[in-house]
Amino acid sequence: MATENIDDSRLLVELEDSDYEIAEGEPEVQGWHIKDTRGSKIGKVQDLLFNPATRKVRYLIADLEARVFGVENRKVLIPIGLAELHLTDDEVYLPAVTIAQLAAAPDYIRESFKPEDEIAVRNSFMDDIDIQQTWDEQTFYEHDHYNQRNFYGRRFTGRNEI
Repeated sequence: MATENIDDSRLLVELEDSDYEIAEGEPEVQGWHIKDTRGSKIGKVQDLLFNPATRKVRYLIADLEARVFGVENRKVLIPIGLAELHLTDDEVYLPAVTIAQLAAAPDYIRESFKPEDEIAVRNSFMDDIDIQQTWDEQTFYEHDHYNQRNFYGRRFTGRNEI
């Protein structure tokens, strides 16, 4: 089995622009509301960013609402392991993410996305202790922020593919 590392991010594609589909039986979260831990709507899932070679989703592409952040709507990447699906409702929650972290996340611009942007995204969601650690390219996606089981939670079916 090949190791996936941060250099593979050049291979990350948006689901909408690919020939791939969500695996049968898995929820299609595009368009679902994103809520904070209090249940307040802060945006919507626009799309998923995934690696076609491994068929693993790495990020939600979130369209954050202007009223929450005091600026115009913006798109940011949220590592898949930081989000959780609601057990019964078609909603995505960010239980361990603060508004300050979302505000600090860099804008996602598809045309200029590169590996360094992933480091900036990941650092915006880390606490000071995590940021001080050195991240090996070979283990970049082994961090809990990229654990799809966190996302699917109780809805997880055992498959880890798109």
